[in-house]
Amino acid sequence: MRLREAYGRQRKPIITAEFSLGSSGVRADLVAFDEETTGFEIKTARDTLRRLPSQMEAYARYFNHVIAIIAPCHLPNLVPDHLSGASVWTYDDKGVLSVFRTGVANVVDDATLDDVLTQTERRKHNFGAAMEARYAATSSLFWRAVSRRSIRADDLPLLSRFADNRVQARRFAEERNTRWSLWLAAQGCLESA
Repeated sequence: MRLREAYGRQRKPIITAEFSLGSSGVRADLVAFDEETTGFEIKTARDTLRRLPSQMEAYARYFNHVIAIIAPCHLPNLVPDHLSGASVWTYDDKGVLSVFRTGVANVVDDATLDDVLTQTERRKHNFGAAMEARYAATSSLFWRAVSRRSIRADDLPLLSRFADNRVQARRFAEERNTRWSLWLAAQGCLESA
């Protein structure tokens, strides 16, 4: 993946997925926090480009670098003015990424970055320290999981701070449903198969 190419094998950025861009109502698909920030928006062939202009505008306010990874079928419909200076990458049928358009760097205002911090984070940390405190554990887990293999789309849930809670909630729901079914069967409420 290009993240590995950009940062090398030793230095790994803190990354996260589905990052809310403050009050903009936009979520970045993937974000890399390092000395500068990079936001990635991914548009597959099943997606549309309808929201891309507002997404790229929001990304440009929050990230030093913006990369839109676009399915090849969308490239003829891209409008450069709708990209707010973002780079555009595309991919082939094997998933190999290539640069379609090189973007420009953005100057990000510190007040804008405060918009993504909680009140507690604003009191305790600057933006970089807050992102490290918030995402270092899941980012480290992700990098360990993919250290000796290709990164796959199904690896992205590893970046969720709430993944363990979701697994636990699913397990609890399954156990509850099983207990409920057993109780109903014991009461003669379920039809036999």
